[in-house]
Amino acid sequence: MKIKWFTFRHFIYIKNILLEFYKEKLYLSFALAVAFAALIYFLNYFFYPSDLWNSFTIEKGIEVLFCEFTDLKRVVRQPVNTFTNIWYAVNAIFFLSKGISDRKKPNSFNLITANPYYSIALGFISIYTFVCSTFFHSSLIAIASTLDFSAVYSIALFPLMYYSHRILLLLRKKPTNVFHPNEVKILLIVFTTIYFVLTFLVPLYYVHPVVLACIILTALGGFYLEKKEPNKADKRYLVLMVVFISIAVFLFKLDFSKVGCYPDSFIQAHSLWHIFNSMTVFYLYLYFRSENYSPAKDKKIKSIRENLQ
Repeated sequence: MKIKWFTFRHFIYIKNILLEFYKEKLYLSFALAVAFAALIYFLNYFFYPSDLWNSFTIEKGIEVLFCEFTDLKRVVRQPVNTFTNIWYAVNAIFFLSKGISDRKKPNSFNLITANPYYSIALGFISIYTFVCSTFFHSSLIAIASTLDFSAVYSIALFPLMYYSHRILLLLRKKPTNVFHPNEVKILLIVFTTIYFVLTFLVPLYYVHPVVLACIILTALGGFYLEKKEPNKADKRYLVLMVVFISIAVFLFKLDFSKVGCYPDSFIQAHSLWHIFNSMTVFYLYLYFRSENYSPAKDKKIKSIRENLQ
């Protein structure tokens, strides 16, 4: 019952927060989703058959790699897998809006709120992921596949960059709720360089081991910080992140194994992977923002929480 009650309260809380502070952003997200779906339909209906991607190289067997039926004569060859990338764009709207508001906000609770570059960087990473994954599932060409993997690198490197900064501040006994513009810029340059090396110099068959290494290093960094500074962040967000990434990985494997595969269905395991993966990033971001957060200093948030008691 406790788990059921927590889940119920959590989703009501998230709904109220979004409606209270991001109603306009929700309208924008919904409009973008409708426009994106309409664009996919328009391109595939009015420009069929199309030879747009025929002059590009594709990997052998790519048209049957995913469960979704792939028509190589379409402009958007995998419309369902392409459409669900919109969730990354929705994330980007939220992250960028938080980064912009943090620049105007006088109170800083933690590294994320005190250094809006992090939220803005994650916003652009989400946009980049949306563009790259959309490009890949629309075309299935080789260069798009490389860019799609590069977006995976960018997502995997972001939490590693954040934890590197947190650990460096802890070792130097410096506060996290202070603006550190030069340090953030240096870390952005360092990790952007790592991203370019991984994307353009490391062969693609190393993608999964490298991403796994990033995840392990991130987990170790988080474990170290929890040991040194326990109970500073809301672990409920961390639990939800683990749940969503576990479901996402399961769906990813399910799609490639073709278990329960219905090629013409509007519900595809890989398309759901996009949604759950984007929600993983969303809850990881909320976990970072929850460090040292005090609802008592946030009157609007406090009133919403009190109504749920």
